[in-house]
Amino acid sequence: MQIIWISGATSHCRKFNITKTQLTRFAAALGILFIMLGSAVYFLGFRVAIKFDPGMARDMGGVITSEELYHLEDEYREKLAKLQGNLKAMDHKIDALSKINEQYAALATPLPLKEKRKDKDSEASAGKGGPYLPLLPYQVNFYENAGLRVDLSKTLETTVSLNQKIQSLKEVWLERYERLIPLPTKPPLAAGYGLSSNFGARIDPITNNPAFHPGIDFNAKPGTQVLAAGNGTVIRAKQDPELGNVIEIKHTEGFTSLYAHCQKLLVNQGDIVVRGQLIAEVGNTGRSTGPHLHFSIYKNGTLLNPMDVLAFTKPAAAKEN
Repeated sequence: MQIIWISGATSHCRKFNITKTQLTRFAAALGILFIMLGSAVYFLGFRVAIKFDPGMARDMGGVITSEELYHLEDEYREKLAKLQGNLKAMDHKIDALSKINEQYAALATPLPLKEKRKDKDSEASAGKGGPYLPLLPYQVNFYENAGLRVDLSKTLETTVSLNQKIQSLKEVWLERYERLIPLPTKPPLAAGYGLSSNFGARIDPITNNPAFHPGIDFNAKPGTQVLAAGNGTVIRAKQDPELGNVIEIKHTEGFTSLYAHCQKLLVNQGDIVVRGQLIAEVGNTGRSTGPHLHFSIYKNGTLLNPMDVLAFTKPAAAKEN
């Protein structure tokens, strides 16, 4: 191929011979130039997108930008903080539930069983524990833990579900505990007592004839503190010819408890008392041969053996006359 170039009317003519090979090389060079120019434009545009529009960068290159990674880490930290808060709340609820459980066990479990459980606990080996807290995103390889976000969501859902179950269980324990608190199951003497007379048939200590004893007698020194066996209302607090200074307390579910032969009464009729409250002192008033506390329990007017109701270590065996 020959090209003639004339620059003006009086200029010389210039001839250029272009071979097919030269033309091909020129076209290839021009193509490479355009490719390099396009790549430069794309690269610059991609960098601008990363800086100002991460979403476009993701669409262009199919990658997660550092800005997005930082955002995801912040999101994960926020979720983990929430998870840690939920776990702390769960720990508090578990502690509260454990206390209720201990109170319930103390209320309803005889001391011999408590002592056995305590011995068993003392034999247990030391353990290890604590809440499970996943590593933060910057503590693991992000690209190797693509499911971390899903795992966190599932963990949060599990935590919420467990919290709900704990709350439900707590309500059940509280309901049971509140039901037992008013019942006369607490021993009326704090400690250091023994039985001087059992419930039921016995030899009367004064007439020496067979008789029925409507309660149990605790052998104790004069002035020993007498405690309310459960929450209730004092329906009698006065002197009786046979029972001496006597207190009677009305509890829930038809229960009443009676405390007789007291030296001193510390509550009056109509008073509201709580479980374990000091209500009187042991004495030797009424039909009595010596200082002691007579204790009776009724259910809807029917006598019950207090030994079947009270939750305590069995006192020393009574010595009948």
